[in-house]
Amino acid sequence: MAKGLATTGIADIMAAAGLTQGGFYRHFESKEQLIAEASALAFAQGYEVLEASIAGKTRGEALKIMIDLYLQQLQRVDSDYLCPLANIGSELRINDEAIKATACEGYRRLAELFGRQAELVDLLSDVEIGYAVVSTLAGAIMLSRLAKDPASAEAVLRSAKSLLLLLLQKEH
Repeated sequence: MAKGLATTGIADIMAAAGLTQGGFYRHFESKEQLIAEASALAFAQGYEVLEASIAGKTRGEALKIMIDLYLQQLQRVDSDYLCPLANIGSELRINDEAIKATACEGYRRLAELFGRQAELVDLLSDVEIGYAVVSTLAGAIMLSRLAKDPASAEAVLRSAKSLLLLLLQKEH
């Protein structure tokens, strides 16, 4: 759906998959159902990748690892995992309620995972911290894609990471 959710049709989806358009309806009732299910799967995969990467790590180590994974690997177009928030977040708000609910649930789960790793729990709740972290990361990825050159894009990502680490770790 490189053209965006609204302009990508079922024929485009099936052609990209190497299948006929008629086969689509054997698996999905609508394009919206496909988007919701694909988003849910992407969130689940990303959550698993992040959780597995921090097993046995301290909160500070885990936070660094998760931020690095999200900013440096998970946002790549050729990656095995693409976060729906960073990649189609601006389009999710204009879709049906099932898609919005899937996006909100994925956001909530990611926020909770990031929030549990933050060390400033006395200022905000873990969930509030997590929401701020995920919002910053997804926003940084979206904005880095507007950059005119790779160095500027990298500067956006580096700045978001540095700020988050500065704010969320007791020891730097």
